[in-house]
Amino acid sequence: MRAPSMQMITSSLSLARELWRFGEPDLADQALHLNPVDVGDVGARAGELYLTGEQTVMWPNGPSDRALLLAVVERLEGQPRPCVRSRRLPERSLPGHLQANEEERLAATLPVAAVVDRRNAGGEQHA
Repeated sequence: MRAPSMQMITSSLSLARELWRFGEPDLADQALHLNPVDVGDVGARAGELYLTGEQTVMWPNGPSDRALLLAVVERLEGQPRPCVRSRRLPERSLPGHLQANEEERLAATLPVAAVVDRRNAGGEQHA
C-alpha cells in the first residue's frame, strides 16, 4: 500500500514571487529559471513537508505556504530553512520582472501541471 501523498502545483514565476516577497531576492532570481520538472519536484517535496508536519517544526510561525517556501529553498540551497522575512512584502513592491496578473500566473502553472499529470500516469519519475 502506498503512503498518502500530496502534490502542490505552482510555477517558477509564483515561487520567485513568493521568495522575493519573503526577503529572498537572490533565490527568487534562481527560482524564476527552474524548469517544470524541478518545479514539480518542489511541489512534491512541499507536499511531504506539509503531510509530515515538518514544515511547522522547521518554521513554527511561518506563513501558510511555508511548506512550499521551505521546499524551494531546499531545492536551491540543498537544505530547507525559513526565509529571511516571516511576513510578505506587499504585492505592489514586486519588481517589474515578477509582476503578473492572475491569468498570467495561472498560465505559468500549466507546464508543471502537465509534468505532474505524466507522473501520475506513470510516465515520469521524480528527480
